[in-house]
Amino acid sequence: MFSRRAILGTAALTGAAMVGNVQATAGTDAACDAGPYRDAIEPLVDHMLSTCFEAIPPGALETTRQQLLDTVGVACAARNEAGVAELRELALEIGGRGESVLWGSSLRVPSHDAARANAVMAHALEFDDTFERGFLHPSAITFPAGFAAADQVGGVSGREFLAATTLAIDVACRISVASQPGIDGFAVGWHYTTLIGYLTSALLAARLMGLNRDQAINAVGIASHQAAGNAQSHLDGALTKRLGPGFASAGGVLAARLAARGLTGPRRVLEGDRGFFRQYHRNTYSRELLLSNLGSAYPAEETSFKPWPSCRGSHTSADAALQLVAEHRLHADQIERIVIQNAPSEWPFLSQPIESKRHPTSSVEAQFSIPWVVSSAFVDGRVSLSQFTTQALGRLDILAMAERIVTEQDDRLTNERGGPGGARIEVVTRDGRTLDKHVAIAKGGIDAPMSAAETNSKFEDCIAYAQLTPEYGRSIRHVLERFDALGDVSALTMLLAPSS
Repeated sequence: MFSRRAILGTAALTGAAMVGNVQATAGTDAACDAGPYRDAIEPLVDHMLSTCFEAIPPGALETTRQQLLDTVGVACAARNEAGVAELRELALEIGGRGESVLWGSSLRVPSHDAARANAVMAHALEFDDTFERGFLHPSAITFPAGFAAADQVGGVSGREFLAATTLAIDVACRISVASQPGIDGFAVGWHYTTLIGYLTSALLAARLMGLNRDQAINAVGIASHQAAGNAQSHLDGALTKRLGPGFASAGGVLAARLAARGLTGPRRVLEGDRGFFRQYHRNTYSRELLLSNLGSAYPAEETSFKPWPSCRGSHTSADAALQLVAEHRLHADQIERIVIQNAPSEWPFLSQPIESKRHPTSSVEAQFSIPWVVSSAFVDGRVSLSQFTTQALGRLDILAMAERIVTEQDDRLTNERGGPGGARIEVVTRDGRTLDKHVAIAKGGIDAPMSAAETNSKFEDCIAYAQLTPEYGRSIRHVLERFDALGDVSALTMLLAPSS
């Protein structure tokens, strides 16, 4: 079975070798010669369409099962969140052929409309999984599109769905990490999850809809013509942060449907003269990370699951705060001052400007604020969904704690392997003590995984937050536990339909 740790070392060496290369176009990497392929999208399409369930390593399939459980839970929790309810209402208002289940509703809508609304549910609470090296939320751009396509065509088995989604996530992770030795897409303004989601949701829909090779290449080409996603919403706290995976999932499903009807898209999607890597990365990327060990190595086995509903970059800070509370039995009224040190990858993004981070005005702003996350931890002794609601933003106790926080950048906290940097928190108490905690690795990843009890608790908390019954949660778990044996995955999507 592929080792989730092994690829980290390989990737680090490969990435280091690629940095500084001006170009890495078709055929320049001897280790990954394209051979007869005109573009790297072709072997990826072949991988996507021809790999069967039995050929996928058990570890990769197990990761997908974990991702599915996690995604269903966080999507259920978000069913009435801002942006989600409005999209669901709009889809019902527009109407159309009832093809796919609109989660949180008892009705069906056209498949691309269902994919849009359901993907927003999966991403809205900033609680969905992450592929850290690629700055990617893979599940939010995969399962909603997959279920929408499966509902449309009917009769998709659990094994076929698991195989297809495992492969789609694999392609998404490969594209994202292959891009990293080139231009930092997030730094220049791209939201990678949305951008890559167009391509991979089209591939996923193409497989589940039974498209042939040429049609699938056209589908991803059509999707690439739509691909976008701007990261300014992260900084402004706008609801478009939640909408991005929805746009991508809908665009991918629609692209597959258009390709099935004979519409064509560009075939040199990734490596063409105006293709993905040239357009978004100035043609600097790693073909080796994109294609090496295709079919045997699945980088998505590195997926990190979130223990707390906030930006992944805030999690070492949250962990440090919670450890201080637990170890010293700290109460909010004992704390005089808090100094939080973060890596360069987190400090300017999640801690500055300090006044707006101390006083977020939207749930999205709170999700991207280390001062808010840490204040919540010290005040309540936990970080949970209830602290990011519109009502919670007016809590005077959390706001008062945030006023005691100062933040600093410390380059030594950088995570050299990629992913969230470390955090160091110093607390000065009112009785004169100085308490310190350093957390180097974010909980939930391969080096500090969530326990089975923590995973179960997260799912149960999501169901409770949505005001759904424990019995409802158990019914979903029952279906997921026998997912491989399902003759039709609609057995799960129908469970996601109740509106109360």
